[in-house]
Amino acid sequence: MRDYKITKEDVDSTFGDGFRLHKGFIWGVGNSPYQTEGGYNGKDEPLNNWYEWERSGKAEPTRGATRFYTRHPEDYKKSREISLNHFRLGVEWARIQPTTRPGDLSVPEIDYDAVKHYASMIAAVRDFGMEPVVTLHHFTHPAWIGADMWLHEDNLELYEKYVAFTVRAINKMLISQFAQEPVGIWESTNEPNIVASASYLLGQFPSGPNRGLHSYFRAFTNQIQAHISAYEIIHRIYKEEKWEKPRVTYASVAFFAYWLDKMFFDLLLARYRGIPLSRLEEYLIAKSKDFHLKLSEIQKTAGGRALFAKAFETVFKWVLEKLHGISSFQRLVERVYSSEYESLTDIIAIDYYDPFLGNYLRLPHFEEIKELKPSFHVHHWEWVQNPQAFRTFLNAYSEKDGIPIHVFENGICNRVKRGRAVPRADGWTRPLFLKAYLFELAKAVKDGAAVEGYFHWSITDNYEWGSYEPRFGLIGIDYEDDSKRLKHDSLGDDAAGTFKQIIQALYEGSIKDLREAFT
Repeated sequence: MRDYKITKEDVDSTFGDGFRLHKGFIWGVGNSPYQTEGGYNGKDEPLNNWYEWERSGKAEPTRGATRFYTRHPEDYKKSREISLNHFRLGVEWARIQPTTRPGDLSVPEIDYDAVKHYASMIAAVRDFGMEPVVTLHHFTHPAWIGADMWLHEDNLELYEKYVAFTVRAINKMLISQFAQEPVGIWESTNEPNIVASASYLLGQFPSGPNRGLHSYFRAFTNQIQAHISAYEIIHRIYKEEKWEKPRVTYASVAFFAYWLDKMFFDLLLARYRGIPLSRLEEYLIAKSKDFHLKLSEIQKTAGGRALFAKAFETVFKWVLEKLHGISSFQRLVERVYSSEYESLTDIIAIDYYDPFLGNYLRLPHFEEIKELKPSFHVHHWEWVQNPQAFRTFLNAYSEKDGIPIHVFENGICNRVKRGRAVPRADGWTRPLFLKAYLFELAKAVKDGAAVEGYFHWSITDNYEWGSYEPRFGLIGIDYEDDSKRLKHDSLGDDAAGTFKQIIQALYEGSIKDLREAFT
């Protein structure tokens, strides 16, 4: 059960000295194209790499999803009502260069109507008083590339051409057709550490037959190389066009093991921090020790976990340290040290859920055994909640080098089964989650963590990679009624109202306002 509690004394000790978040703090929500837009993988619709899984029944068909492609103004309006100032959305490569013919591996033409529509969606974010953050690749790629996009370096050239065209075309449309400035923040790719592991280690995402550690490493490092290419291309375009300098990043899922997460940010920033190639391995080892030391105390108690979970993580981390030497990603190191740019990310962007791998293991429930569907891993709605660990991680990511931290995703899941909302077994609700995690975020900022922005996942319920049962939205979706937006979240709680109350209190609220917001 939920045992985290914020008292009035906690609020007074944090905010009683006048501490508040500054007005420039970034508040947002996020979503992704495939999870929300609708209109993929059906007859005469753009096909992406989930097409075969949808067709074969391994994944529930997305169908209309939340119909965000046409109904985005509803979600923008609600986001602005919450007092948000940013909205993170994506463009889908499979829609920009679409094929509707299964098995056709020829490179298709650009769909300029789709490009213009995406430009209009991005422009509309600003029409509602927010700034767009645009993701270029959120897990999915066009079906015509094949199942294993990230196993083949030749595909990086296809990605580079897509990025170069899309960034330039959308920005020029924003300028010429909507009288707006170019996009200020781009995300090159989302969660490469999850795409690689879910595809080639866990079998939870579509892939070809070549699974295993070798494929995992290759997919992971090729995605980081793709980010580097996107970073260079976008900055180069903005310089050529004399547009205001952009910020480019990728988002990584926060993970307790340095070598699966923070190490890649440290590598991308090594030259910026003055680290010569001859000292790189020493630098990364030192960063690893520092990161794990900062996490050590919270890791001991994270989620009140079973002994086997902690033991599993200890062994797992030891194996990673043995596997992840510079020789494991030599091509990536060469790419970093040959780039024209010393800094290869402008933001450290993290997606924060439960970062402790041991928490994802469990014995099957009786219901699963009865249905002959035993699961040895927890479901989204069973993820452990540990707000104190969130603050610890924010402090562990923070460096005094001017690179800000953005939380690109953070949210809580509940389940909707056969149309019925199922409360979480641990007692957590979305309003309680928001109070706990945003209180810890504020404390991290007060500690000195370089946190510049927070994006909640997500504004509405989404298609969650094969199923509509997991629900993350501040606003619930009734998929049986033309994706109707509900008044509150899927459990009936006013999560959006709680989010708004907290944001306004953190800006300039009195102690009374802050007590009401957090307790």
